[in-house]
Amino acid sequence: MSTKFPNVFSPVQVRGYTYKNRLIAAPTLFAHAVYFIPEIAENVYRMVENRAKGGFAAVSTGEIGVNSEEARCLFMDRPVDFGRYEGSDFDKMKEYADRIKKHGAIAYLEFCHEGVDAVAQPPYSPVGPDAFVRYDGVKVKAIDKPMMQKITDDFVRIALFAKACGFNGILIHGGHGFLFQQFMSPLQNHRTDEFGGSIENRARFPMMILDAVREAIGEEMIMELRFSAEDGLEGGMTIDDTVEFCKLIDGKVDIIQVSNGSKYAGNRTNTFSDIFDVHGVNVGHAEKIKKAVKKSLVAVIGGINAPEQAEEIIASGKADFVEVGRQGFADPAFPNKALKGEEDTIRRCVRCFQCYPGFCEHPTDKPLTEKGYTPEQVAKLYNPASMGSCSINPNSGFGYYEDRMPAPQGSRNVLIVGGGPGGMQAAITAVQRGHRVTLVEKTGRLGGIINFTDTDEDKVDLRNFKNLLIRETQKSGAQIRMNRSATAELIQELQPDVIIAAVGSRPLVPPIPGIEKAINALDIYSRQDEIGKKVVMAGGGMVGCEVGLFLADKGCDVTVIEMQDAMANETFGYYRNALMDELDKRSVHQMLKTKCLGFTDSGVKVLRDGREEFVEADTMVFSMGMTPNAQTVEQIRKAAGEIPVKAIGDCGAVGKVGDAVRGGYMAAMEII
Repeated sequence: MSTKFPNVFSPVQVRGYTYKNRLIAAPTLFAHAVYFIPEIAENVYRMVENRAKGGFAAVSTGEIGVNSEEARCLFMDRPVDFGRYEGSDFDKMKEYADRIKKHGAIAYLEFCHEGVDAVAQPPYSPVGPDAFVRYDGVKVKAIDKPMMQKITDDFVRIALFAKACGFNGILIHGGHGFLFQQFMSPLQNHRTDEFGGSIENRARFPMMILDAVREAIGEEMIMELRFSAEDGLEGGMTIDDTVEFCKLIDGKVDIIQVSNGSKYAGNRTNTFSDIFDVHGVNVGHAEKIKKAVKKSLVAVIGGINAPEQAEEIIASGKADFVEVGRQGFADPAFPNKALKGEEDTIRRCVRCFQCYPGFCEHPTDKPLTEKGYTPEQVAKLYNPASMGSCSINPNSGFGYYEDRMPAPQGSRNVLIVGGGPGGMQAAITAVQRGHRVTLVEKTGRLGGIINFTDTDEDKVDLRNFKNLLIRETQKSGAQIRMNRSATAELIQELQPDVIIAAVGSRPLVPPIPGIEKAINALDIYSRQDEIGKKVVMAGGGMVGCEVGLFLADKGCDVTVIEMQDAMANETFGYYRNALMDELDKRSVHQMLKTKCLGFTDSGVKVLRDGREEFVEADTMVFSMGMTPNAQTVEQIRKAAGEIPVKAIGDCGAVGKVGDAVRGGYMAAMEII
């Protein structure tokens, strides 16, 4: 047993199965991807297998609809015969259970019915508590009693299919705005029959399904229900409603997993928490449910990325289990590292949404095709083959299988230039591959451009990742030379077989009159003593918005000027939504369709609606983008002569932290 986390690693029995710890790998992606997107089947199988191998007590597949008719999920291209316990469809689902159980974990199959939000595929129509016309013009039918019986039978059939496949348990997804939640929500259930009105009536159909499933699968199989604590929408289901519902189903399910919100308002309702949310957003809700139920155990999910927090949750009795979703991408070995006392090596999810970008739900959002994306690019972004790639775990995502890459034919002498995230990851991976590595950094600090996180409290998780990279680089065995550049003399001295250039980028400084009077956004963190009360930020891209939030948090009155008709137009989905909501919360003023004409000693001249205006400021800041340090790369190439040079990260093309980390990893893996 871990002496640091004794409660997390205390086993518990459920229906004869032993959970070796209190950590459950929650569902991610779609279980049916192995049927309909065959090229990513191995990726999805490895996703669950790596979590089982990493020490989770139980591991769930992603969701699959209980049928492909009125319950059709995205990417379900044809029916799956859940009544046939042989053949290709059966074997593909059984593979999940086999891979999970091989490593001693309890295996779950997750399934769902999305109700009113199901994919409309004629001749079938989505169904729900009420009849109405959906936002996209689709007619939703009210569920009558024959349809209730059909849906119940479908839940039973897929549960028996899971049992035949060898799963130890089932996870019924009733939350995130799916069918169970639709019946429980006063926003969606306006029925006047025995299935509407009181909590007991609204719970009648969900309980009918749970009772039928339990009777069918018998007493030896685990049943977990994922449910949202609240709708997260005005007039919707509240935690008080959910507590009463959980009292009614107490003992009908073995574990109640407490999540929150609705899939199609996923960030705004805390289905997916973001960097501005506390870790463990649903712990308070779980605690209330835990106090109310007597038989069912309670699990909680919601931005938990630390064994220290998991220990506190379990020790204080707020929940019996902690479930993690995106953290499973960031580091599937989370439990094993915590058990061995190596918690400082856990790559802790930074909640950046690279693995799952989410929907464009902010009022200022517009279709991605209006931002310059082609329909093909949009389809790729939201295809499961593009999901699951983690910005801080380069060995994740479609096709990144370390064991399938060529093994080094010998130990190479590698010079890495630049100690930012890409350079550090390259050094770590190259040493692990048996190479001799020298890393040179022109400054006196490792960390590169993300050292700003040391002073930005919105970026604590990214700061922790940066510090992890520094620790791993220093412990790796790589020779580190600080305050050194890759001169011809150094290259001659080291005689490397290959050079990895990770020299980053620099701010763009456009020829705007008076720009020398302004401070670049990334310099703000080291020049805080120069910042006045009233700040004008010229440039409302993602960096401008983030630095604007930092300044507002420091008490500044911030105005952001942006030429386009929307802030942070280069990003989208859940992260943009979180960013825009936080700008409002911190009262950051926004001037859209406004051009910066020049900086003066007392403010900024702008052009808005065809008229010149003047915005007073004590401090002026600009954020106009970044440009690769391509000249430095060319200097290295020239000094290297015939030695191959690989440029990674921002010095090749300006991107995000995940691009640099993946680039460093791949550059090191390709050295053979």
